[in-house]
Amino acid sequence: METKTEATTTFLTRPYLPPLEEFLPYLAQIWESRRLTNGGPFHQQFEEALREYLGVPHVCLFANGTLALITALQALRITGEVITTPYTFAATTHALLWNGIKPVFVDIRRDTCNLDEEQVEAAISPRTTAILPVHCYGNPCAGERLQQIADTYGIKLIYDAAHAFGVTLDGRSLLALGDLSVLSFHATKVFNTFEGGAIVCHDAKLKQRIDYLKNFGFADEVTVVAPGINGKMNEFQA
Repeated sequence: METKTEATTTFLTRPYLPPLEEFLPYLAQIWESRRLTNGGPFHQQFEEALREYLGVPHVCLFANGTLALITALQALRITGEVITTPYTFAATTHALLWNGIKPVFVDIRRDTCNLDEEQVEAAISPRTTAILPVHCYGNPCAGERLQQIADTYGIKLIYDAAHAFGVTLDGRSLLALGDLSVLSFHATKVFNTFEGGAIVCHDAKLKQRIDYLKNFGFADEVTVVAPGINGKMNEFQA
């Protein structure tokens, strides 16, 4: 599907790709260094560039957004039940189920398609450990109200921000809300790395834990500090 004008053609469903001639020199550097993954130079540069561009304290890169969601829940040791939205891509709920967590669905608002913050409190039970809202289509969730509820009941607030790359609210990054925000850089997103994702967090200690978890729990070549997965972003994506 496309929309045509006299001067340009704007594609609505075609993933963005950089001009190939601009991409080839980066590939040449990868071939020269033979660093393909495991936190190579492009990974480090990209993580820092994203942190600065988004205006957030810490960014943890991932191979895709689903692995980032799964790891975010692990990083905050979420268990039991999590309140979330039924109006989202399947990965939001799948990440809960893969962690052995029961999703508790609360209806959405008609005006934003986001989780209805006024129905959340009634869904909280003794087993509730977190709220997992989605900034649907980049529309900001009711962050102030959701944070108030999370603080009142002592539960975590994790945002699925797959649609919210670069979105600001009152001059502040939307990714600053909650305990963690999870991004997707899938090919279908406005900003993509073919596949990819990230977790935005607010302190260095939590970033270190996330970085351990996404790399098999390795603290160094001989020390494993936690059961982890392989969620790392490779140099080609970065």
